[in-house]
Amino acid sequence: MDSRIDRPIPARMPTADLFTAARDEVVADDPEAPVPFLVALHDRPTREVFDTAAELLRSDDSTDRELAARVLRELGPQDDAGDRPFTSEAVPLLRARLSTEPEPQVLRWLISALAYNSATDALDDVVPFANHADGRVRFHVAASLTSLMNRTHPEPAALDALQSLCRDDNPDTRFYALYALAEELDGLPASRLDPTLAALATDPDPQIRELAQSHQG
Repeated sequence: MDSRIDRPIPARMPTADLFTAARDEVVADDPEAPVPFLVALHDRPTREVFDTAAELLRSDDSTDRELAARVLRELGPQDDAGDRPFTSEAVPLLRARLSTEPEPQVLRWLISALAYNSATDALDDVVPFANHADGRVRFHVAASLTSLMNRTHPEPAALDALQSLCRDDNPDTRFYALYALAEELDGLPASRLDPTLAALATDPDPQIRELAQSHQG
């Protein structure tokens, strides 16, 4: 483990150095490891950080594009509307990249970044990825859709996507999709929810079974 993470990151560490160190964190691709330099970039929502990430999003290198998406995902705090300081500029860039991105590793972070920026206009861009061949991409769709949806009047295509993801071969994806349907949407008709609950009430995963059974009438 890099000993740098055991020491506080200097508040005046140059932005370019933060990006270099955060890129190393992305390359390591360890979901259990801390990412202090990436977090430090999130906590520095300046024009310099945004412009650097925007430029990296156009890079020919997929690691650079992943880093850019992960920076834009949480760049600065959200306000009451769910917007971040650069949301209005970041979302069009993320949507444009999503439409052309070939790498699953980058796609999943683009989808997550759109959700973290509450990019409801991007719902139709994201829904088709519920059928993506890569399981990690489908997981991020399941985890992201309700942040892009109208939770009171859910869009039919998004509901169809969540119900499809409830049949995914990955239990984490099934759980997130079921949780979205059962816990995060308001007034979902029983005709939409009950068949999914019945199917998952005998799911091999105990957490999914418990959630499904707890919502059965």
